[in-house]
Amino acid sequence: MSIFKKALLALSVCICSLNSLSATENIKYNENYISPNMYKSGTQSERIQMAINDAKKSTGKVVIPRYDAVGKTNVWLIDQAILLPGDFELELNNCKIKLSDKCRDNFIRSANAGLGIVAIKALRNIKVIGKGNVLLEGANNPRSTGDHNKTLALNPEGFSKSYGTDAGKPNENQKGGWRNHAIILAHVDIFEISGITLKDYHAHGLVLERSTNGVVKDVTFDVRQTINVAGIEKQILNQDGLGVRFGCKNIIISNIKGRSGDDFINIGLTDTGVEAGKENVNVVSGSIYSGDADNISNIYLQNWQDFYSISHRAIRIMPVGKLQIKNVFIENMIINPLSKQGLVVEYAANIKGLLVSKIVSHQPVKAKGIAEASFRDILYIGDGAAIDIQPSDNVVVDNVRNVKP
Repeated sequence: MSIFKKALLALSVCICSLNSLSATENIKYNENYISPNMYKSGTQSERIQMAINDAKKSTGKVVIPRYDAVGKTNVWLIDQAILLPGDFELELNNCKIKLSDKCRDNFIRSANAGLGIVAIKALRNIKVIGKGNVLLEGANNPRSTGDHNKTLALNPEGFSKSYGTDAGKPNENQKGGWRNHAIILAHVDIFEISGITLKDYHAHGLVLERSTNGVVKDVTFDVRQTINVAGIEKQILNQDGLGVRFGCKNIIISNIKGRSGDDFINIGLTDTGVEAGKENVNVVSGSIYSGDADNISNIYLQNWQDFYSISHRAIRIMPVGKLQIKNVFIENMIINPLSKQGLVVEYAANIKGLLVSKIVSHQPVKAKGIAEASFRDILYIGDGAAIDIQPSDNVVVDNVRNVKP
């Protein structure tokens, strides 16, 4: 073989070798994000987490696309929570993520919290950004549903039983809890969650715990408090929409809609004396009130459209025990007539600064005992009193209208 032919052959081999490197490898090192499609082995959950772990060291961003090119499917079926580190962006691009029937975990959780983690280290700057049509959907036949007060049952009835295939199985926890929530951010400063639909999740939809300086927007909740398993409707309890828990401060929640099972949003928490990392509790960061750092302040609920609770309250504020809540702004709201209840304030003595404006509701506003508040431009479509409060120098009621349905 001539020297020229040998050189040509060597060049051809080199070109073939370069072509054999997948385009995704170039994306990994040259573009602004990493995709789980780059990883050719492992479950879908494992490939997503591998992408996150690698991106943490490089791009700081993972994009989950519509199509899983490795599994050749339009559904990302996950067996465990997607764990997000700080200084990180997860973009969900026109994709569907579904919990598998093996999963007893969240869709997404901040990576600093979980079973057995008692000392949670704070994280900063986490974004979960949905672009296009993004759906997070619960399992077809879930192992566990309901909060920490619910007991698993194969044929649940009443107010204390919720469906789960782990019911009666040895060595499996027989209660619900935070592992059933869809998305949890705990001890996160600076965050955004936007552009997603949460459907048929297993307990609460989005839970914020001791998190600050954040934005939640353009989120839809879609649940029924039941699931159809082999043609039979099984009861799923709770399915609240949003939970704003101990220590949350400076958070804007806007453009929210849909339906929840229990409260559509619940601001507050009860001190049940359970530390972080335990399983049978509603918050992964623990339900022990630790003073001023755990008080809630500056929560803005804005521009919610056509939202309701199937069985409980559309908006619930409940600073139980020593918990204090300061400055909650609720404005430009349309509560769907199907909502079981409207705006309900409990333990009102622990609230300083509740400002409610431009609300349309088919259920009355209940804020008995509130001492520092303003209620303006409220249209109540229904019978009876539109609002249950006691006006005073520090409680303003202005332009509250009661019209017949």
